[in-house]
Amino acid sequence: MKKKCLLICLVLISSITVGGTCSCSSKSSGPDLPANDNIQDLQSTQSPKTQTPAPSPVPSPKTDTDPVPTDGSDGVDVDLTVLSSTMVYSEVYNMMASPEDYIGKTVKMKGQYNFYHDEVTDNYYFTCIIQDATACCAQGIEFVLTDDYIYPDDYPKADEEICVSGVFDTYKEGEYTYCTLRNAKLL
Repeated sequence: MKKKCLLICLVLISSITVGGTCSCSSKSSGPDLPANDNIQDLQSTQSPKTQTPAPSPVPSPKTDTDPVPTDGSDGVDVDLTVLSSTMVYSEVYNMMASPEDYIGKTVKMKGQYNFYHDEVTDNYYFTCIIQDATACCAQGIEFVLTDDYIYPDDYPKADEEICVSGVFDTYKEGEYTYCTLRNAKLL
């Protein structure tokens, strides 16, 4: 059965390929040319030469001088809570891709709380996860709450919606660099 299906597929593909390269019509779609004419000769006799304008340069999408979204109220430099879900996801992606542009800025964000406990190091990692508009992709930022919070008493439940604010920073663990919000507070 598989051989029959394969044979039928090959026959169809070859008939389409051969049919597409052969002409069954006696009419010619172009001018009659002697066999030794080349394309440049044909182009020079059929249409005058025209100059096409040079393409204009495309500006780079992001420069070091482009400002990050700022709110300015309550000491918040980057307020992700006022942006659409698509823009929030994009901005968090930018924070991961170019963290040096955000270090030292106070960031406020809203998303889904989650945590991870590394049993080997006994470290807890707390995150605010943001989904894009279609909820197919997610980006998250780790945060470290101030000493005013005691785990687990003062922490939200897993998957709960939270609003957190903290100072953006990076740190190395092993060979990897991670982004975090330091001195964070739940709002």
